[in-house]
Amino acid sequence: YRIIDYKRNKFGIPAIIKSIEYDPNRSSFISLLFYKDGEKRYILSIDGLEIGKQIISDKYTIPELGNAMYIMNIPLGTIISCVELLPGKGAILARSAGAYVQLIAKSEKFSTIKLPSGETRMVSSNCMATIGSIANSDHKLEIDGKAGRKRWLGKRPRTRG
Repeated sequence: YRIIDYKRNKFGIPAIIKSIEYDPNRSSFISLLFYKDGEKRYILSIDGLEIGKQIISDKYTIPELGNAMYIMNIPLGTIISCVELLPGKGAILARSAGAYVQLIAKSEKFSTIKLPSGETRMVSSNCMATIGSIANSDHKLEIDGKAGRKRWLGKRPRTRG
């Protein structure tokens, strides 16, 4: 089991993506980060990130793919993922493969985001979010192949009649 860093709370320390790996416990890929201070952490991989790219997590930083920052500092209309609902609690929204939310309005205390379901929701502007959508967006196109594979995943047969 791989422990994922949902909080992204190493502020101001750049990290380099060393590998992008398959994780059997989730639908998305994960990225291994090597921080400049020697620490290693896994994060959910962002679509478009490559091995060797440098990313950073800070209160305010350049809004590039993979960077995490406060929602109040993200430009309107930006595609974001791994969004916190309460400041410091860790990412709750948009964590599965291909998921993202869009920032549609900001004020001093609250920001409005549009979820994949179409629902709009207000979150604190001091919550963290990551720029970009989660990797492996083709996950929803996978074909099950047989009824047995659905059984492995806990889905029972359904009879209509």
